[in-house]
Amino acid sequence: MVQPVYNFLGYSINEIKITNEHKENTYVGISIPHDYFDAKTKMYSIFIRISTDFSDDESYIIFQGGFQINDLKWYDSLKENIRKSIFFAILFPFVREKVYSITSDSNPGLFIPTINVKEIDFSKELRLIKTTQSN
Repeated sequence: MVQPVYNFLGYSINEIKITNEHKENTYVGISIPHDYFDAKTKMYSIFIRISTDFSDDESYIIFQGGFQINDLKWYDSLKENIRKSIFFAILFPFVREKVYSITSDSNPGLFIPTINVKEIDFSKELRLIKTTQSN
């Protein structure tokens, strides 16, 4: 049997600050504050930060995703933005669901739309601005 180039090991919430003062948010920020590869263990970690303005203080959640890299030649061949895109795309559906679940307890939940990761510049924050629809 052929071994996959990586295995997704799971994710965790590393930090959370949600101040929900029943203020409707105006944006959702998505960023990768950092990622790293441990050559000794062949483990890659990526961190995704989701932020919004539920209150006067910024609310945010930081997720960490873990991957076991089985093919170092494949991993080393990836350019930085492509590497981040691949691992972000794997982790993002879990992040979207968990953010909604956490924020829907006391207010309408924070819904993050699906996004095309190929168009994201991971060197800066992606900010999705909430628009109001007129009837």
